[in-house]
Amino acid sequence: MTILNWLIWLIPLLPFVGFLLNVFVIRQERASGLVASAMVIGSFLVTLVAVIGLAGFPEEGRRIQSVAWEWINTGSLRVPFGIMLDPLTAVMIILITGVGSLIHIYSMGYMHGDSRVVRYFAYLNLFVTMMLFLVMANNMLLLFLGWEGVGLCSFLLIGYWFERKEAGAAAVKAFVVNRIGDAAFILAMLAIFSHFKTLTFFTVQIGGDILPGFIERVPEILGQNFGPSWQPIAVATGISFLLLIGATGKSAQMPLFVWLPDAMAGPTPVSALIHAATMVTAGVYMMARTEAIFTQSPATQSWVMWIGALTALIAGSAAIAQWDIKRVLAYSTVSQLGFMVAACGMGAYVPAIFHLLTHGLFKALLFLGSGSVIHGTHDTQDMRKMGGLRTAMPTTFWTYMVGAAALAGMVPLAGFWSKDEILAHAIAFGFWPQLALLFLTSLLTAFYMGRQVALVFFGEQRDSHYHAHESGRMMTVPLVVLAVGAIIGGLINVPAFVEGMPGAHLLATWLHPVLHEEVGKFNFGLAALATLGAVGMGFLGWWLYTTNAAKVKVGGQDPAYHYSGDIWDALEAAWYVDASYHRFVVVPFRMFGDFLARVFDPQGIDGLVTGVGSFFGWASTEVRQLQTGYVRNYAFVFTLGAALVLGFMLIVAR
Repeated sequence: MTILNWLIWLIPLLPFVGFLLNVFVIRQERASGLVASAMVIGSFLVTLVAVIGLAGFPEEGRRIQSVAWEWINTGSLRVPFGIMLDPLTAVMIILITGVGSLIHIYSMGYMHGDSRVVRYFAYLNLFVTMMLFLVMANNMLLLFLGWEGVGLCSFLLIGYWFERKEAGAAAVKAFVVNRIGDAAFILAMLAIFSHFKTLTFFTVQIGGDILPGFIERVPEILGQNFGPSWQPIAVATGISFLLLIGATGKSAQMPLFVWLPDAMAGPTPVSALIHAATMVTAGVYMMARTEAIFTQSPATQSWVMWIGALTALIAGSAAIAQWDIKRVLAYSTVSQLGFMVAACGMGAYVPAIFHLLTHGLFKALLFLGSGSVIHGTHDTQDMRKMGGLRTAMPTTFWTYMVGAAALAGMVPLAGFWSKDEILAHAIAFGFWPQLALLFLTSLLTAFYMGRQVALVFFGEQRDSHYHAHESGRMMTVPLVVLAVGAIIGGLINVPAFVEGMPGAHLLATWLHPVLHEEVGKFNFGLAALATLGAVGMGFLGWWLYTTNAAKVKVGGQDPAYHYSGDIWDALEAAWYVDASYHRFVVVPFRMFGDFLARVFDPQGIDGLVTGVGSFFGWASTEVRQLQTGYVRNYAFVFTLGAALVLGFMLIVAR
């Protein structure tokens, strides 16, 4: 085994050591933050060394698998506890550890003075550990362990301030909604093992045995020689559709996206970690990892494409009407995840991963920027109470502007390049309905970011109950670093403007051993139209809310309500998806539970138990009356019994 086989274990184990130290050893706030941050930074540095080492291998050999032990060996099921490093894993762990490090450092400033901060950093380290195991696992079962681990950590971190009712409810909601997707994921694993007889992704050696990988066997098992012509497609469709349901839960797609906006109840750095670099990207990563199965089912691919496009539009339109600064960004995350999922449905897995990476940079910047605003305005989140913060918080303002412009898709920032690749792929392959939905969503994105920037940073401060101030360096330095990433991040896959342009499509070239896609051509017309649309809609959002700043009041109507009427109410309620769940699922379920508790349990279950006792009490009372104490009565019964037995024997003897 090479040194890299041992080195890659440090990547998930360092944050796990930080978790253990914060649970069992550390009790002071400063030490807790320093240890937690140092462990994730150490993981990031080890990641860089490992990825550089991986890049030195020939393209066809860029996959390192390291097995610690044989985890499960029962019957024909053999599962190693092993991790791997390949080009797809590499880009994911760079994002997780890099952005995760900045979020840990930022948290030391944001969470300063919190009474339970040691627990917070323990949870944060465990979150990063589980996400790293998820993307580094060399088999579906270990991936599922990380999948469930980030679900548990999200529950703990969203409900971190559990004394707040909304935090506890949001944590439970996230946990319950994700269980729906997780159940489908388990069924998908069972189906994969049933047909492929293995859960490992690629061939791996366990001891002296060679264990095959199912991704390599997809052409063999799901090829045209497998059973009747309909059978391979049916198997691929069943497995991929179950995996899609799993992805809709974790990556917050229709109809299971309702948990993500409520997750804002947790601390803002947690929102940045969940929404940018870790949990919500898991579904997109999983679909890219199992691309071989998805591409075997055109039906599932179509579902993936439509779910992603519709989610992007529904969530993007809902973001327009929100007043909470973090809730706008939450719906924006759902919308951008829709872009990634739609790209996967189109077969554009490289653009999907590209957008995942750039989104991780500018969305982490925006969430941490919103946290700086909240911190600097003494826990104010309602944008109607803000205004004029660009002078009081200049660093936060300029970095936030970079993040907003990147999200809106303005050239030459990172978001422009990754969005453009997805839209260009839709044009190239004729996905016109999805293109229309995604392009409209991109215009709405620019509008609501212009609206948010106007409400938060321009005009005059609308609430005099706080004195706005800039955040400390512990919080602003990560903002600056992320802003630089949002500016230059698109260079990792910049298209070739001319044939043979050096340095073009670096990410696509790097991912080619895993995601075998031909790079597309740069569409100048689309790029120009998207840029003009982003600038125009961004300016419209900014202009509408700066010129009507006097109308922005708590409890008042939005200035855009005049142009949309009752549709605005639907946007503010996110098209009533959550309300529909409450009315048609939650309320009937609670009524059924109330019926069980108030009627069925006391009168049914308890009544059955007490009824049995009452019956035997009555029966014993009646039987007791036969015990008269008179010998003649007993003799009569004895004689009668003997006569009956004798009569029975005579009948049988015949």
